[in-house]
Amino acid sequence: MNCIQNRVRILALAALVALFSFVEGEDAFAEGLKRVEPAFTLASRFPGGEGASGLGAWKQRVPGVEAITLKSSADGAEQRAMFYDSGAPAKRPLLVVLHSWSTDWRQNIGIPYAMFAAQNDWIFVHPDFRGPYLRPEAAASDLAVQDILDAITYAKQRGHVDESRIYLAGFSGGGMTSLAMASRHPDIWAGVVAWAPVYDIPDWYVYNRKHAPKRHYARFIEGVCGGAPRPGTRAFQACERRSPSALITRAKQAGVPIYVATGIRDDIVPPQHSIRAFNDLADPADRVGDDVLAKLLAPTATRRVSVTSNDDFYTRAGAPAYLTRTSGSATLVLFEGGHDVVFDAGLAWLRDKRRTTPKAP
Repeated sequence: MNCIQNRVRILALAALVALFSFVEGEDAFAEGLKRVEPAFTLASRFPGGEGASGLGAWKQRVPGVEAITLKSSADGAEQRAMFYDSGAPAKRPLLVVLHSWSTDWRQNIGIPYAMFAAQNDWIFVHPDFRGPYLRPEAAASDLAVQDILDAITYAKQRGHVDESRIYLAGFSGGGMTSLAMASRHPDIWAGVVAWAPVYDIPDWYVYNRKHAPKRHYARFIEGVCGGAPRPGTRAFQACERRSPSALITRAKQAGVPIYVATGIRDDIVPPQHSIRAFNDLADPADRVGDDVLAKLLAPTATRRVSVTSNDDFYTRAGAPAYLTRTSGSATLVLFEGGHDVVFDAGLAWLRDKRRTTPKAP
């Protein structure tokens, strides 16, 4: 009996510690803003994982969310999307979230963003933009870009959007398209968050062929670009045109606030993609050296947890940030983990940002 009582006391104490941690974490958020539900602080912890998809989970966790259909202003094709708006008359922020490489508008790891939007009375849209990245019409194509713009137009027509507070977030392939949108339409965004983004499609193709030949990504890339993107081929040019690495200069010149973060053990999209993205946005003196990642991954490495206020969200999620660097409008975070999203950290970074008149690109 004493053993059972002791276990009960331990469990109760653990619950109180968890509750205290959650409440204390609220203080780090802007006053009045609610965090993502603690169980979903990481995308990898969401039920079903990063690839889970389906409308049932959306309806269950986000009352009032709608599955809508939009018509493309470019070619008339129909696009599906998830949309939330409380209908309140005041102007409110708009949060646009982009699905990852292999999924579509129903991807369930978009749900924590919608939960945050509903809890804080933001407007939310999760567009399809031509679905999984496996054909030329998808993957940051002109048509996909226009689909995202059409989703924003729809949100403005349905809700009262504060146009100084339109935010964009994406993960993996969605992070890639987020960086492309920041570059192609820098005048829209108050802040852009890219988790583990693909920065250079031809480079990622080589990585997949060499290190992950059984995964589907190389085949999908060939479908997007019209063949294997080998240097000197049309497929290479098609992949290069879509890659943020070919576009990011415009975002830098316009001063778009961009937050790039990746797990140091990511074996889906190597962390070098995020580091390259930051280095191309950063001033030369602030760039991350080629040796930094190797040092963090070394078996004998002494890793120091970064100490900026926003990094507390990483620690609470069990994914401590080892490097946080800001240069101009760009921020890079390297954290403990793999191919993942730390929802609260990105939301805390963008929550108070407001768009100003951009610099001329």
